[in-house]
Amino acid sequence: MEAARQDTQSADKEHDSLIRAFETVESSLRTENWFFETVRAELEKTAPLSDYPTIMGSNGHDYLLHFTQFMFFLRALDCTDAEQISVFIDSHNAKIENQLADPNFGKSPNEFRKAIFKPERKTKILDSIRALGAPVFAIYEFGHLLIDDMSPKTTEKLIEDLRFGKLLARRVDDRIAADQKRVLIASTGFLEDTYKMSLLMQRRLIAQALGDEEIASARSNPV
Repeated sequence: MEAARQDTQSADKEHDSLIRAFETVESSLRTENWFFETVRAELEKTAPLSDYPTIMGSNGHDYLLHFTQFMFFLRALDCTDAEQISVFIDSHNAKIENQLADPNFGKSPNEFRKAIFKPERKTKILDSIRALGAPVFAIYEFGHLLIDDMSPKTTEKLIEDLRFGKLLARRVDDRIAADQKRVLIASTGFLEDTYKMSLLMQRRLIAQALGDEEIASARSNPV
């Protein structure tokens, strides 16, 4: 009898944990969908969604999410001034170099070598950030910073969509006006703010699904 009771309790716990797991997934999907719907609604204020081919393409959600997370974490980690961006670029370079050193690296080595920021290029970026007081990058620089998530060409097309929809804005550094290749882009903040709200909504939905015992256990046994 005791063994049967323990088996039943174990089965109940397993069932409860599965329910909680599904509720967590549901919360994540609901809030992520809210994020995309909110962004699409903002874009539609400028033009029909059909005018945003990259965002509305088959992988558009993934591309938009990758780009937004990049911008969000720069802000969330306070990586917004020249000194912090300098450290970030060094970390990016080291990561790319480690990938290229892997004999099993399966992507285009030539494309990834272009994504390494050489000293002169890094200096230009940091000078613009100091001059404009914001984390601004040229379009092709975004492409190289996001190369693990999508091709530079895809990033360029995504930025075109977001600029057209007024979620990104061009910034001008008068000191480099002659350098036509460095079209500087900065966020208006809409993407980051919307993504932050979606995360807060997700947290609230997950918390609402927890029982008192689970909440007490989480507080007494933080991970």
